[in-house]
Amino acid sequence: MNNRFGSGAIALLTASIVLASSLSVANASATSARGGPHFRRVAASTAGAVYVKKLPAPHGARAGLHPFRPVSALSHAPRPASVPVVAAGDIASGTSVATASTEQVLTGFTGVTLSQQVAALGNDQAVTPPDPQIAAGPESLLEMVNSSGTVWTKSGSLVKIFDLNAFFQVPSGYTFSDPRVLYDGLSGRWFASGVAFVAPSYGSVLVFAVSATSDPSGAWKIYSADNNANVTHDQPKIGVSTDKFAISFNEFLNAALFQGASTWVFGKAAMLQGLSNIPGEAIGPDSSRVSIVPAIELSATATEYMTYNNSDCGYSGCNAGYPSVGLVSLTGDASNGTLAWSEADPGIAGTSQPPAADQPGLPGSIQTNDDRLLTTVFENGLLWTVGNDACLPPGDTAVRPCPRLIQLSTAGAVVNQNFDLGASGRDLYYPAVHMDSAGDMYLVYNISSTSDDVGVRITGQPAGSAAQAVATPQTIQPGQGLYTCFMRWGDYSGAALDPATPNNVWVVGEYAGASSTNCEWATFVAQLTFVAAAPAPAFSLSASPTSRSIPRGGSTSYTITVSQLNGFTGTVSLGVSGLPNRSSASFSPNPATTSSGLTVTTGRRTATGSYSLTITGTSGGTAHSITVTLQVT
Repeated sequence: MNNRFGSGAIALLTASIVLASSLSVANASATSARGGPHFRRVAASTAGAVYVKKLPAPHGARAGLHPFRPVSALSHAPRPASVPVVAAGDIASGTSVATASTEQVLTGFTGVTLSQQVAALGNDQAVTPPDPQIAAGPESLLEMVNSSGTVWTKSGSLVKIFDLNAFFQVPSGYTFSDPRVLYDGLSGRWFASGVAFVAPSYGSVLVFAVSATSDPSGAWKIYSADNNANVTHDQPKIGVSTDKFAISFNEFLNAALFQGASTWVFGKAAMLQGLSNIPGEAIGPDSSRVSIVPAIELSATATEYMTYNNSDCGYSGCNAGYPSVGLVSLTGDASNGTLAWSEADPGIAGTSQPPAADQPGLPGSIQTNDDRLLTTVFENGLLWTVGNDACLPPGDTAVRPCPRLIQLSTAGAVVNQNFDLGASGRDLYYPAVHMDSAGDMYLVYNISSTSDDVGVRITGQPAGSAAQAVATPQTIQPGQGLYTCFMRWGDYSGAALDPATPNNVWVVGEYAGASSTNCEWATFVAQLTFVAAAPAPAFSLSASPTSRSIPRGGSTSYTITVSQLNGFTGTVSLGVSGLPNRSSASFSPNPATTSSGLTVTTGRRTATGSYSLTITGTSGGTAHSITVTLQVT
């Protein structure tokens, strides 16, 4: 189960495995996919309280696996998506679709690394993949990975590193996995979750927590629910509304046989009060739905929205009878048994399982898992949800892993945008999406290729942009070496709004760190914002006077002024057209920087009349024209 590094201070790496499973298990607790699922009453109990700053050193190593579990034994060759693929080239090449604003990195620093958490907390922390997540509060950042938490200042100084096994008070012999964390600006509290499992049965228990204040290094209340000796709760994901805390996850019998997706919902007020037992309601396991993602909600609503990919009919099934995205609305009160599930399934072009990603000299050496949705965010009636897909990037001949981005209006369940992000010759995977207070969308994801070690990349879409337009992508942290530990990567990236500066969003992604063992994952944390794009340097032309009158055989002149705009420093080449017959024109100087004299000379046989002369100035690929009048008498 455990694999050792060949050298270095880290002695142990907990291996990750892939377990096949089946979708054939009948749903025991939900009605048909198109019916309204019925909830059952459940409860969560407190596991205790912790004070992060006072968490002790680890109390003994835990062995365990952090596997990826596919929801189906079925697989198919990656196929290109039948949606638009937006080119995501280098920032220098400008091959992406332009937006009116540019994305800027305000702050960036290396977050927690594998060797750092092992050195601080012990060899049981040598696990992969890290599943990095980030949340931002008024003053601090909270990063969680497998299996440590770190509190950071917003300038990148480490405040505290702690063991998530100790934080969540997992039972003896269990191993923590799959962290999620968010800061709820409506309540001023932090919420976190995960799962603890035990080998060899892979029985598991849900664990989640809420902070007592807005300080993540202070006190937290820890809860647990659904402790099952034989069922594995895989990749739980959380969301909160004004009155609900929702946690959704896939269920596997002994980590092998897919049972279905489950959702447990608790009253948020009871958690905020720190009650010892909190009532709730649950649905599932439902084998007709997979990998449901509760939305991180940035605007006040009692409805908790959730999404799931219902479009890969050959892998996870299409319970609506056609490829769609499942949009779930949870209403009612989970604390008194009135919770209600309402689902719309707007059609989308189907997704496909992505191929494995390349590294230099190691084609297909990074697992990209499947095409489940990974993160969902809601604000003011708009919802973004993202996951992995397979696509054929423009100009490429190979199908590659590509992020799928879907934007919906929750009113009417309308799909506004549905597209892939692709780059010729490069693999893009494990996206996370978020929005700022203006509705700007931010995306963080991984990039690698036969010439690029695995790095962290960003793009986004300012509010009001044309559909499928994205800001020019940027690699904000290049990979520093190969990564060869079991092919396991991800399983997701993270993003979060900064409540203190709500036009900014924080992101975190995994990258390949420098290591003699090629087993060093690291995380990179960055604060992003959109700023109005600076206008390009330009020039304008004007003429004085704008009209001249001369007899045949005479000459006249105009002064052409070049106005330099937005820092323009180039020269402008001038030309004129529309001259009468038997006449000539010259500029002095030409090219010009600030002004030039245009002299027009007519002949004795020049035809009389009024002529419109077009004066054109050219600099690089930019040209501007003005007209003047010449009257020949």
